[in-house]
Amino acid sequence: MRLFAKFFLCAALVLCAALLLSGYLLITGSHESAISRETDRAVTQYQFDRFTVQASLITNESALRYGIPYGFFDRLAADLNALTAFISDDFSVIFSQLPESTDFALFDEITAHTHAHMFQTIDGHSYIIVGGMIIHDDLTLYLLTATDISDVVAQRDQMMQSFFRVYILTLAISMVVIFILTALLIRPINKISKAAAEIAQGNFHKRLSPSGGDEIGELSNSFNLMADAVEDKITELSKNARQKEDFVANFAHELKTPLTSVIGYADMLYQKSLSPEQVKSAAEYILTEGLRLESLSLKLMDLIVLGRHDFVLEEMDVGELIENITGSLSPVLAEKNVTLRQDLHPAFVMVEYDLFKTLILNLIDNGIKAGSSSIKITGSRDGHRYVINIIDNGKGIPDAELSRITEAFYMGDKSRTGKHHGAGLGLALSSKIAEIHGSPLDISSIESIGTTVEIKLKLSYGQSGNFTEARI
Repeated sequence: MRLFAKFFLCAALVLCAALLLSGYLLITGSHESAISRETDRAVTQYQFDRFTVQASLITNESALRYGIPYGFFDRLAADLNALTAFISDDFSVIFSQLPESTDFALFDEITAHTHAHMFQTIDGHSYIIVGGMIIHDDLTLYLLTATDISDVVAQRDQMMQSFFRVYILTLAISMVVIFILTALLIRPINKISKAAAEIAQGNFHKRLSPSGGDEIGELSNSFNLMADAVEDKITELSKNARQKEDFVANFAHELKTPLTSVIGYADMLYQKSLSPEQVKSAAEYILTEGLRLESLSLKLMDLIVLGRHDFVLEEMDVGELIENITGSLSPVLAEKNVTLRQDLHPAFVMVEYDLFKTLILNLIDNGIKAGSSSIKITGSRDGHRYVINIIDNGKGIPDAELSRITEAFYMGDKSRTGKHHGAGLGLALSSKIAEIHGSPLDISSIESIGTTVEIKLKLSYGQSGNFTEARI
């Protein structure tokens, strides 16, 4: 059963039950109140009639000594205000204006000092019958009076009929109102259901309009937050899928070219007789491509290994650290005619030496490949961090490529691939190493001006408890 039907049926059942119960209680209460008034009136009238009978018996006391005169009770009953019956002490009827089918069962409840009453319906009429005992000298008799309350009963029946007419009309109008209100209440939920179906079909941009501050509005806001999270996750998954596709495509490309060349030159060496110069040239090419494949495989292994982050950082003098790393670059810098300068404030930092060396060498190597003539390494304290900048004056990186240059196998300038044995893994590796050291790899660049890469390292204290001076 749909939610609309549940709401509608529940509201209709509650309304029907509430109206019926209210009508029953109202009519029953009114009828009982009317019966109670009629009973009080009948008992009061009985007391008055009883007094009248007793007064008549006293007045006619001398006449009653010789027996009850003929027509005495007929005349006496004419003076009373209700249907009357006189019953002897042996329960024989002396005089009665009551219907013949009257039940005199209330005699069992009558005593010399109490009276009783009962309700009877006789021949379609309703009566209140009140009875009591009258004792005068040697005469004992029962006096019964019957008051017709058929009008009260008829009034109750009329009220029932009126109530059912009003009940049917009210119920009909209420059903229409409940139907409209239920539809209005369910409509936002239907919108949420349709929006969820659209998102399930791939429309991840679907959102709900704000619908107030009630629970439905809160549900809509929560739905929008969920949709935002789903869209972000789908975008992230799509990006990761695209990166993996690029990874596979570029890796396959990187392997294909050197392998084809290696196989070709090796086959030539195996099948043909070549001059020493040709053999040397072929062997040199095989060596070069082999070195490229070795570098590629090592970098891929580094990327896999760097998936873990449980490396131990050690305290090192930043000046000595940079000096040890850059010392191995002297031949390359001299060959490329690149000037390397350092401007480092003394301090101790927390690093993993081998990984950090790989990071610095990759960044300097990228600067050399970008055609830089000058590379500068600066370092200064910033609160509890030590900021290192590698600044080059190379060709720079276009703004459109800055967001992707740390992706594996991504290369903005693909012409450098064969020339420098590159595979687009250097900055991806560098970014992971920076993360291990608790810092993002912050890269900024201006085309034709140069590139700056910023790394923030954790500062450490020397054995004296103060920042130790390092000689640069």
